[in-house]
Amino acid sequence: MRVAALWTGGKDSSLACLKAMKEHDVAFMVTFIWEKPALSHPLPIIKLQSEAVKIPFLWERLNPPYDKSYRDAIIELKQEYGVKAVITGDISYVDAFHGNWIDEVCKDTGVEVIKPLWEKDRKLIMEDLLDSGFKTMFTCVKEPWLTEDWLGTTIDHPRLKRMEELHEKNGLDLCGEFGEYHTMTVDAPFFTKAIQIPCFKKVKTENGYVMEPIEPSLAPK
Repeated sequence: MRVAALWTGGKDSSLACLKAMKEHDVAFMVTFIWEKPALSHPLPIIKLQSEAVKIPFLWERLNPPYDKSYRDAIIELKQEYGVKAVITGDISYVDAFHGNWIDEVCKDTGVEVIKPLWEKDRKLIMEDLLDSGFKTMFTCVKEPWLTEDWLGTTIDHPRLKRMEELHEKNGLDLCGEFGEYHTMTVDAPFFTKAIQIPCFKKVKTENGYVMEPIEPSLAPK
């Protein structure tokens, strides 16, 4: 089936995309650009990701009212590009912008929603991410779950073990489903090149820190 992967650049959309590739024709990767860019998903990194994969990227700008704008974009995917389903990295119902949001905007459009990670065990998702060869970096961390020193580090098995300990200590969701952290993928099995972030600024927010990458670039794998 001809599908489009909804791409935020983070670990969940990346893993969901890989799983979809095993069963469907992922013809496009779609990034929605909001009026106020998400600092935790830096656009410069997403643009490098678009160069690192061989799948065409589509950039869709959203404007209020967002539900109509989102729905119109989904219909365009169907009518202009022959997309029959969209792939999302949603894991569970959290709020209006996770899980049920995409279901609602796709309702009656004739476009199916495929959620490869939906209601999967959090630890198994994280282990699958690592075992599949993904390299993902913390681009946003929030207190009290994670401290400043986590920013800019990459997820590996030792760090996952530490996250499990924090889950027991302060309730950290291993996948960051409640906004405890955000990530960006800097290497994936379907990337032709890896993303390098030689340095970055730490930007203090109300309850944590966000990464501002400085001169990120692509490098041979």
